[in-house]
Amino acid sequence: MESLTSRECRLRKHPRMVPSEDIYAVLGSDKDVIGKLCDISLGGLSCKHLTTSENGYDYDSLDLFTLNNEFHLTRIPCSVVYSVSMDNGLYMESAMAVKSRRIGVKFNGLSYQHENQLKSLMANSTCWN
Repeated sequence: MESLTSRECRLRKHPRMVPSEDIYAVLGSDKDVIGKLCDISLGGLSCKHLTTSENGYDYDSLDLFTLNNEFHLTRIPCSVVYSVSMDNGLYMESAMAVKSRRIGVKFNGLSYQHENQLKSLMANSTCWN
């Protein structure tokens, strides 16, 4: 995956932040994907997850939570921007092999409550990327 240049970072509408603690994202109404958060902004997030599928899926909402139950936010409206393999060049013998993927989503029409809780999360448990 190519890193962003400093010019591209300055063009971002919302600065990205990296969590200083483990935060998890659950995507899909059937809880299809559970991933560990890589970064987050008021515009969206990215997370890494394991799957047996080669393809990404489109989701319309996600939940965020911490294992210690200090933070839990549900039904955040979103859409998938990208889903890429993290197994660059690795060959797996089995068709059922677990694959590592990174998924990026953008938030769509955040409610006042969602926006305030995301701001609080970023202010209290993250550091600048």
